[in-house]
Amino acid sequence: MADARQYARAVPTDTPEALAEAFAAAISAGDVQAAVALWIDDATIVQPDGETVRGKPAVAAALQALVDNGVRLEIDVSNVFVAGDVATVVGALTLNGTNGDSEPFAQRSSSVVVYTRGPDGWRIAIDAPWGLPQT
Repeated sequence: MADARQYARAVPTDTPEALAEAFAAAISAGDVQAAVALWIDDATIVQPDGETVRGKPAVAAALQALVDNGVRLEIDVSNVFVAGDVATVVGALTLNGTNGDSEPFAQRSSSVVVYTRGPDGWRIAIDAPWGLPQT
């Protein structure tokens, strides 16, 4: 597994919308390192069943799986709620790629993402790409 130094590359992300655009562009270009650089070190992905993936190495593995399946990603931001250095971004996520059987697929979901702003711009802290699970 790669060490944290590989995630040092940062992309300017002056707004939450710019972060969403940079992330979608990095995944669509197959650049996992650039995509992971947009996440904080202890970031979390919330899966549809409520299970979580935590930390940059685990996030990198999840993002690598998207790239390995040729996924192209589109993010349509519909609402941004900012309070100081924290933002909640609500929108739609569209994935196009191939599944494990090399068959094409398209999936669209409502997403909820929490961003945090630091000295190097906005970064992803919590990503619920399929929305928040219902309890």
